[in-house]
Amino acid sequence: MSVSLETLKASVYLPPRDLIYGVQGIGKSTLASQMEKPVFLAAEDGLSGLPGIKHWEIRSFPDAIEAITALHDKHTFKSVVLDTVSAFEPMLHLQLLNDWRVDSIDKVGANGGGFYKWRTEALPLWQDILDGLDSLRINKGMRIILLGHSIDKEVKPPEADPYRKYTVDLLNDKASALLYRWADVVGFCNYKISVTGTTRDKRGKVTKTGRAIGTGERVMYLSERPAFFAKNRFDLPNEVPLTCGDYLEAFQQNKNENTGVNKNG
Repeated sequence: MSVSLETLKASVYLPPRDLIYGVQGIGKSTLASQMEKPVFLAAEDGLSGLPGIKHWEIRSFPDAIEAITALHDKHTFKSVVLDTVSAFEPMLHLQLLNDWRVDSIDKVGANGGGFYKWRTEALPLWQDILDGLDSLRINKGMRIILLGHSIDKEVKPPEADPYRKYTVDLLNDKASALLYRWADVVGFCNYKISVTGTTRDKRGKVTKTGRAIGTGERVMYLSERPAFFAKNRFDLPNEVPLTCGDYLEAFQQNKNENTGVNKNG
């Protein structure tokens, strides 16, 4: 490539890439089904209570590739949803076994595998999926939504003691990190709770465990906290109610602020 002032390019708007994860049954699929003209790559049965949603049943890695390829043809869909990455991961790992012609994931990799080599070898397959979805985003103007279940895992930061943190439920931590980097928004969905009655001593150590109180309010957190992974590249609120309308309204408000639009005229 020839680099000069004449070859400078201006960035253009592309639809967001969402990674939305959370506890089971909280309403992730419902939210995604209310995106603009969605089509689902259904790796699990999350649509049984949502009749009329167009989808393919994804039961293998080739199924996902074929569905993404089919969406490069002419259609009217505006959003594509992979539901869920947690259910899709075992299918990707089965493809990994087939590619390496082995019967155990621990045998994946050069020289007979071992030392968790499978975690690195799985990344090109994940990248194939992300590249295909990115192509839909660039060439078809589609919004990409990945859904996932949550799990709490121990994290060991170099500057603090280990603690528990919610993350997307994937066996492969390297794949989780890849998805976090790729996504424009990582939203963690949970029920909002408060804790009362906790007491601590002078050193801050808990001497009496508090009681959790919840109202059933469902929220999506959009900024990182010690308890969970989250982020956004759009200066969105730290949290929004877990509805598609509230989620999209946060994007619209950000867009209005960046373009100087006054909603009140």
